[in-house]
Amino acid sequence: MKKNLILLSALFLIGITQVNAQCCKPTDSNAKTERETQQEGETVKLKITGMTCAGCSNHISNALKEVGGIIEHKVKYPGDLATIQYDPKKTNPDAIIKIIEKTGYKAEIIKETQKKKA
Repeated sequence: MKKNLILLSALFLIGITQVNAQCCKPTDSNAKTERETQQEGETVKLKITGMTCAGCSNHISNALKEVGGIIEHKVKYPGDLATIQYDPKKTNPDAIIKIIEKTGYKAEIIKETQKKKA
C-alpha cells in the first residue's frame, strides 16, 4: 500500500512537471517576431518636467502603454526621466512627446553628449 502511494505521488509530480513545461512554452508564433522587433527598435530619452510624485510617473506610463509602436518604456521619478524604446515604423519621438504633453507634463529630448577626451 505504501509503495503504491509513493509510486502514485511520483507519477503525479512527473505529470505536473510535464504540464508546467508545456504551459510555459510560448505557443504564439508571433513571439519570436516580437523579440526581433524589440531588438530593431530605436530608443529616445526624454526629460519630463512637471512631475511631483510617483503617481505622476504612473500617469505618464499608463498613457504610453496606449501608444502603438512603443516597445518598452521606463518613467523615473525622482529623476524626471523617460527612456522609451519604440518602433520607428509606427511612431516617432515627436508623437511620443505629444502624448506626454496631453497628460499635462512637458517633455524634451535629451541629446547625448560625447565625453571629452583628456
